[in-house]
Amino acid sequence: MATEKIDLNNLDKSDWKTYRFDEIAQNISERVDPNNTDLEVYIGLEHIDSESLHIKRHGTPDDVNGIKLKFYKDDIIFGRRRAYQRKAGIATWDGFCSAHALVLRANPDVIHPDLFPFFIHSDLFMNRAVDISVGSLSPTINWGTLKEQKFLIPPIESQNKLIVLLNSSQNLLEAKQLFLNKLKQSYIVKIEKELINKDYQKVNFSELGNLGRGVSYKPDDLIDEYSEDSCIILRANNINESKINFDDVKILGLEKIKEEQLLEKGNFAICMSNGSKHLVGKAAELKQDNRNIAVGAFCASMKPKSSENRLLLRHLFASNSYRLAIHRILSGSTINNLKPSDIQSLFLRVKTENNKSTINELEYLVGAINEVVSDIDNFNVLQKSLINQVF
Repeated sequence: MATEKIDLNNLDKSDWKTYRFDEIAQNISERVDPNNTDLEVYIGLEHIDSESLHIKRHGTPDDVNGIKLKFYKDDIIFGRRRAYQRKAGIATWDGFCSAHALVLRANPDVIHPDLFPFFIHSDLFMNRAVDISVGSLSPTINWGTLKEQKFLIPPIESQNKLIVLLNSSQNLLEAKQLFLNKLKQSYIVKIEKELINKDYQKVNFSELGNLGRGVSYKPDDLIDEYSEDSCIILRANNINESKINFDDVKILGLEKIKEEQLLEKGNFAICMSNGSKHLVGKAAELKQDNRNIAVGAFCASMKPKSSENRLLLRHLFASNSYRLAIHRILSGSTINNLKPSDIQSLFLRVKTENNKSTINELEYLVGAINEVVSDIDNFNVLQKSLINQVF
């Protein structure tokens, strides 16, 4: 591949050509019945992280029903529903995905398959995708509209040097992500070895915190913008890897919320119902936030009874033992559910005496993890800037 330097501030696009999107990529529309397939990997939109080129999680055919879309290794799975979430990832396996996605495959005569994912993640493409989405509550892209959109693409013979640049950035990002994964693994191992053990004391979650029910509402109750007189409603999609994200939240008038339903710093949001069993029971702690926040009807809140219990809950919710305990008590067929009583009666055998040094070490690992996450976030901003300078 070419290795000469590229002046992104003065990138010559005089020989670039305009193509319709269906000339740039194919829309793969093969159908799959999850109840009648040998494929083992299911990708829902919940498995694709916003702004990430790679898909790090997946489900199984048992998680879903209804006709889905087949994809092949190296295809791009792009969330056509709520495109503003910018979910588009490279498939690492053969499998099938949600019908709320598009399966896209680069046309190598127009764009190199290694450059195509970066193009999809450019503001040029993503902003156009948002602009052509239709619908209010759940805006969705139609292929018939997307395929007619036109984009400026560099000549195929000059794309290699752009790939070298962007891949170098991506490789560094992946190295940072690998280090983060090792830190997380060390954290989980320490929890399982030093905080949870079959010989320790039985501790019910009801001893550690008070469980609160989520807020029920109707679509007509929702309002468009947050103000001091309103409340942010968190749902399952807002609980991700032990932290809360505020992508695609709902907003209600504050008069519809009981005071005890409002979350405070250090409270936890818990997913209580979802089509994917891997999401049910997932919990995330609310960090400092001065806004009014509550959880929706298919979630619950956990308010720790003390600061010590808050730290203990933080690590228990992150443990494999907690996830296994949740999976054993799930009910439902197509939708997996937890009842409030399930969480209240749930127990683990936990080191509760002389555990200060263990908790301190776990907190140190959490701090290290958060620092690396922040570093990755900053690097993502840099990479996004590079992509947008190219396209």
